[in-house]
Amino acid sequence: MPFISQLPNISRHFPPSLEEVYQADMAGEKLRIFYIACGLSSLLYLGFAPLDVVALPSDLTGAWMVRAGVMLATGAAAMFAYLRRDAFQRHYPAVICVVYLGWSVGVEALLMLSQPDDLAWSSYYAGLMLVSMCLYTWSYLRPRHAAIAGLAVVASYVVVGLCFQRMGERGHWVPLVQNVCFLIGTNVVGIVALTTRERFARQAFLLKDALVRDLRLKEEAKRRSEHLAGHDALTGLPNRVSFVRCLGELMATRARDDTVGVLFLDLDGFKPVNDQHGHAAGDHVLGVVAQRIRKTIRPEDVAARIGGDEFVVALPLAGQEDAAIVECTRAALCRAIAEPIDYSGCSLRVTASIGMAIRCRDGGSAEELLHLADQSMYESKRGGKRQTAACLA
Repeated sequence: MPFISQLPNISRHFPPSLEEVYQADMAGEKLRIFYIACGLSSLLYLGFAPLDVVALPSDLTGAWMVRAGVMLATGAAAMFAYLRRDAFQRHYPAVICVVYLGWSVGVEALLMLSQPDDLAWSSYYAGLMLVSMCLYTWSYLRPRHAAIAGLAVVASYVVVGLCFQRMGERGHWVPLVQNVCFLIGTNVVGIVALTTRERFARQAFLLKDALVRDLRLKEEAKRRSEHLAGHDALTGLPNRVSFVRCLGELMATRARDDTVGVLFLDLDGFKPVNDQHGHAAGDHVLGVVAQRIRKTIRPEDVAARIGGDEFVVALPLAGQEDAAIVECTRAALCRAIAEPIDYSGCSLRVTASIGMAIRCRDGGSAEELLHLADQSMYESKRGGKRQTAACLA
């Protein structure tokens, strides 16, 4: 697929709008990973505390105070992320860098407390390697931000080694250079891993976004297909199949004392419009008539186009005024449809012959009711245009 082949290039430089969507999509994962990282850091600081008895006996109290301080600060950072999620997401790179540098400062504080004879003096620098690896594997910093933070960890260790441990003055250049090389190597490996993961994460986002859009398009196409299957393409009204189903549901769900009425409309004068002005004019008239029917009937009524110039309306009825409501609606439709229709500067006019049928409370199917309304419409035509006939089902 061409789209797949373009992913490596696209994922490197998202346009601003897509970058915003990507960062919003990653917000929950960033927060979850940050909680895990804070928990892991606290466990490591607590888990290595027993080693201080052997590795840092010269200032055991100070070492444990440093560990407690780092754990409290970590808890405060996690609480900030929980309470101020928006601020955490908005300032994510700065928050992550500060927190990880804080963890490295804790390790360096242990180094500063140690004496040359303590095991911690030469071995606790490995804690900075753990911090660096966590920085690259347990955060979603951009590679350049992570690299800056990693270099800051290395530089701070050099400052501690030269200014506080005085490794240069003591001639311990080899351990210092060795430790710095290990730290630099750790950061190089971390940068490569983070860059690869960043690329894969962005490609995964693009694939997910494409899949979501594809599913959305298919769902919209399915809805359109289902709509077209049950509706008239020209007027947007339900078609005959959809109307009969809806009418049947209305008849089945009405209360025992309620009924359903049907109006069957056939346009008079429609054929001359087609013959004299063309099919485009006829389509325009049908669209206008459909709009007028929608505006005239009640919200609970259902209108449909079931043939060339034939429309029907189903009216849920209640109480003793069934015929009055149907007759009132019929008269309103006759008036609305008879209004002139403007088309390309011409005034077109059609009228409607309308048949009525009202379902009795104890029987009749939707097709039977529609058939009776159709019959009454033809009776109205025989009685003269714009007439009406009624029938009880």
